[in-house]
Amino acid sequence: MNTKKFFAIGLLLALPSVVSGCFLTLGDLDKIFPVKIGPASISNIRVEPATLPGGVTQSVTVSFAYNHEDGDLGLKAKVIVKLSGATLIEQSLELNKTSDTVRVPVTISTPNTETNLSLEVIVAIGDQLSASLPATIHVVGNDDDRDGVSNRDDACPNQAGELANKGCPVPPANTPECIWFVDGWTPPIKQVRFVRVGRQVFAMVNEPDENIDTDTPDVVFAWVTVPHTGDLEIFRLTEIGGTSTGIFAGLGPLLVPALSTPVVQNDGSLNVWDGDTMLLFYGDVNNFSQQCMAQARAGLGWEIRSIWESEPDARSRPSGLNATE
Repeated sequence: MNTKKFFAIGLLLALPSVVSGCFLTLGDLDKIFPVKIGPASISNIRVEPATLPGGVTQSVTVSFAYNHEDGDLGLKAKVIVKLSGATLIEQSLELNKTSDTVRVPVTISTPNTETNLSLEVIVAIGDQLSASLPATIHVVGNDDDRDGVSNRDDACPNQAGELANKGCPVPPANTPECIWFVDGWTPPIKQVRFVRVGRQVFAMVNEPDENIDTDTPDVVFAWVTVPHTGDLEIFRLTEIGGTSTGIFAGLGPLLVPALSTPVVQNDGSLNVWDGDTMLLFYGDVNNFSQQCMAQARAGLGWEIRSIWESEPDARSRPSGLNATE
């Protein structure tokens, strides 16, 4: 064996000890940096709200719970939400906890029909997880006026309104209060928000401008409508308490079940479903800026209750119109 070969063999035998003494091995790296991305899982997929009216574009929140080891790494997650094969949103998130609930806003346009929409939520956390979870949104039906309330639940399905008002519009803030649903006009008079089917509508108007004839009680007209059924009735209110009071009262149409007769406007009967909203209107023919509206519900066997939840300004109601809790 020549000198060169001997030196080469010796170098190979000595190299591990030289390296171990001078450099970090893979085992040393594992001891110093033991963090690894552990297994991950996702669960509890939810969509809120899970029920939407038809024919609207609305934001929903897709949420899910995740769990993975060593969450303090700030792992990146990709969330993809699909609806009927179309991608609605693709969003990157940073996960800084071992477990948490993630919420992703998604805008969805619903068809104008009752159906179930199937969502697919695809989540990838780091390189360790790629999962797909199903979710369902129930579309309850048509929303012709596109106010966020389905026709089935909308008291005014043909006129856009507000969710809090069951889809019905509300009068402008500066509209004076001058008309009420009442339980009659024998004191003490109560304003009501429920009227039983089988009874007639009682209405009262406070309108000093229409106190024209000081010798004979004056007359004004009001109309009541049920947007759900499309029925509308106009009726007369006569000045009460004298000939110069400016307070008018009248007996309106009879509430009848909507299924019992076809809807015919101005026939003396108001066709209603149980729980329908009735809108009572009065407009001053001499002053178009004064228009008043009141609301009440029609009910089968419901007790008449007072509408007053807080004491109104005494100037907004005629003397003798009592309010009870």
